[in-house]
Amino acid sequence: MSDADPGRITVLMCPDYTDSNPYQSELIAALDDREVDVTPVDSNGALPLLSAVRANGVPDVFHIHWLHRFVITNRRFPAPLALLLGVRLCLELVVLRVLGARLVWTVHNLLDHERAAPRSERLVRGAVARLVDRLVVHCEAAGRSVADAYRLPDRVADRIRVVDHGNFAGVYESDVSESTARERLGLPPDVPVLCFFGLIRPYKNVPRLAETFKSIPKDARLLVVGNPWNDDIERRVRAASAGDDRIHTVLQYVPADEIQLYMRAADAVVLPFDSVLTSGSAILAMTFGRAVIAPSMGCLPRLIAPDGGLLYDPWDPEGLRTALDRALDDRERLVEMGRRNEEAARRWDWDEIAERTRDAYALNVSGGREVE
Repeated sequence: MSDADPGRITVLMCPDYTDSNPYQSELIAALDDREVDVTPVDSNGALPLLSAVRANGVPDVFHIHWLHRFVITNRRFPAPLALLLGVRLCLELVVLRVLGARLVWTVHNLLDHERAAPRSERLVRGAVARLVDRLVVHCEAAGRSVADAYRLPDRVADRIRVVDHGNFAGVYESDVSESTARERLGLPPDVPVLCFFGLIRPYKNVPRLAETFKSIPKDARLLVVGNPWNDDIERRVRAASAGDDRIHTVLQYVPADEIQLYMRAADAVVLPFDSVLTSGSAILAMTFGRAVIAPSMGCLPRLIAPDGGLLYDPWDPEGLRTALDRALDDRERLVEMGRRNEEAARRWDWDEIAERTRDAYALNVSGGREVE
């Protein structure tokens, strides 16, 4: 426990994404109301975890997010480098355990989405899973996937805890009507509008989305909104979208106060990912009361369910096209799906999520590890 206040738990949370991802910011604020003091720290330096401890002191809990930041690089020979960086990470975790810190890892994805060194990364993740005291996932299906992907024995799989991903209510401005949003974006008021929104990375299949939409000859619009990951993906998106004036591209960073324009203008948000465990983009769309079209993968079936959107088989070559075609045929149904999603998103309250996260930290009164 903290020397300053023995009633509070101290946590170092790494890496620090609070400037770009409200998930961490909302979780930290809610934990503060549960007598948990969280300090977000960056993953820099030769020994990133231990450098954070040196600067901030030994915490009761060291909470890791987005593990790929510690092992995946853009340098040559990514696979051997991932193994070397993984050894460093595991050694740091061992030292943290010796120092008395409890180790918690929220598994947001099974592997880095770009798959630079999948075999090496999987080995590292399996080793880390065996070293930490708790693994946090956002749904039961994710827990099963984690246990299978990292080949966890039962004694390790038993450390997995399910804590929902919170909603984004109140995070972004939400005072613009659908009609106003469409007028400002130059969209017709009476046709179905689909939207992809978010950072455009290769695994999100945005070029395929544009090409698939172009193959459906219906009076509809597609918004492709987000900052491309690199020049290559930007060129691919532009090429796939060219020649169809029904597709509107906004390939740039969107300020927080403008997000509502695209959410309100759309009838449904399309997330044609080729891999996903949990999705903040889906929860953002649901928070704004929008239907979701996505592959039946990871936590998405639990989030969206049959009445919150259209899930398709990711292994079916025609799955995405069929889902888009069905969505564009029944705009009223999309509206009803959106209403259901908004109601569902309200249940993912950060106060309850903070309470369950605190339970995952599970310190006993002396600050040591609980008996399992």
